[in-house]
Amino acid sequence: MLSNIVRVIADHMENVALHGIKSNVCPKCEVLPGELGTDANSHRARDYARYEHCERESASDDSRTMFETLGIDLEKNVFHGLHRVSAPGLHKPDLLHTVYLGLFKHLVDWISGFLKKHARLQAFDDTWKALPPYPGFFVPKKAYREVTQWQGKEMRNLGRCLLGVLAVALRQPDSRQVIPFKHALDCVRALVDFNMMAQYRSHTPETIAYMEEYLDRFHTMNDIFLEFRVSKRTRAKVDKQRKELRHRRAQSNMRVAPSKRRRRLKDHRDEENELRMDMMHTESHFNFVKMHLLSHFSDHIGQFGNIPMYSTEFGELAHKEQIKDGGRRSNKNDVERQILHSYGRQHAIRMRLLNLNSLRRRGANLGDDVLGYLDKTTSTVSTPAPRGRILKGRRDDVSDVLDFSKVLGISLDRICLELIRYSRHNLPTERRLPEEPAILQLLPVELLTQLEIPVLAFQETNVYDIHRARCTGTHRFRNQESWND
Repeated sequence: MLSNIVRVIADHMENVALHGIKSNVCPKCEVLPGELGTDANSHRARDYARYEHCERESASDDSRTMFETLGIDLEKNVFHGLHRVSAPGLHKPDLLHTVYLGLFKHLVDWISGFLKKHARLQAFDDTWKALPPYPGFFVPKKAYREVTQWQGKEMRNLGRCLLGVLAVALRQPDSRQVIPFKHALDCVRALVDFNMMAQYRSHTPETIAYMEEYLDRFHTMNDIFLEFRVSKRTRAKVDKQRKELRHRRAQSNMRVAPSKRRRRLKDHRDEENELRMDMMHTESHFNFVKMHLLSHFSDHIGQFGNIPMYSTEFGELAHKEQIKDGGRRSNKNDVERQILHSYGRQHAIRMRLLNLNSLRRRGANLGDDVLGYLDKTTSTVSTPAPRGRILKGRRDDVSDVLDFSKVLGISLDRICLELIRYSRHNLPTERRLPEEPAILQLLPVELLTQLEIPVLAFQETNVYDIHRARCTGTHRFRNQESWND
């Protein structure tokens, strides 16, 4: 039986190891490292059959130079020599490592530098901490500057609120800040919109056109953050240039009168800043591979369908059950082999149970011990949680109407009056409440402070995000302010 390898779900560095390429080249096309930061998508696709033909036909310096330029080492390509395998088509877009832990992580650093330059970092922090809860959104527990390590979940959370928080932090600019603030917001908006469109489970030519439009706008506007892409080598060049310039000026200022020397200081500082910005823009660039991989998203959708189903996020989540739990159960000697054996045994047992259940449904003659074990294992399978609203957070200090009035600070007479009115207008005669205040105030009451509301996840039919609406009255929530949704 012949089989085809059609996809490999892996992050970029894993693709680098599998394809035998350099880390700064694209596994799908022959874009040069110096053009990774552009939005050009007209580069020739990688053709490993042509590379193998060139390797067989000639071992000249020209072929070695071509392989070096394209960042290829065929001997390290695990698919080298395999038939019915199209190596360029194996690579699939990865939202987790390309967008969330890639572009968004870089964007966080750029925005931090931009806010610090314009003295808006505190305003961003204040807005970040004041975010209210929302379905599918987890309220940040730390200030923006206090987060030392961003994980995939935090980055996904950040993408949902980054643009709004940044817009609030950049309010009321002065005359010199209007254009930079506008360009920064346009750049962030383009990347956030591209990310939202990439999460769609189905696409039309219009949605793909939107993605390409947002990506073009992002490449057009990202120059506003170029000075915050400075490498250590560029910083060293800037420092060296500034020291040489100041040394030459110090020698020339020795022959200048003190009154003129003071007048020249401001001009010298302005000149230094201009030279610094010129060198940063000359030396800095956006030529890194994750910036380029976004240009292949729209082509992938046309060939293979939506992007989320190829994300490595599912494999990362499986690490907990398949690797971490197995590692904890091992004796820490030859851990890798024990993890594989443990997962293999669990998988074999699950397959065995499925086969036994199938035989049972077909009426096979199974032993009583087998049937008993099947009943025990199938009865422990958890049923899906109901999708209705659930009240939680019962208060222990409320047991009747009298306690209820004391906790809420509402007069007992008013509560009794409202209960009698509700009973007369909404309840049948046989179920109406007693109208004597002495009896009403002793009726049992439960006071709950939380309501769980299931909301369908984005473009899902059976996946729900739980929105928790809280009402704490005058009491504080988690040692902070009161929470009343």
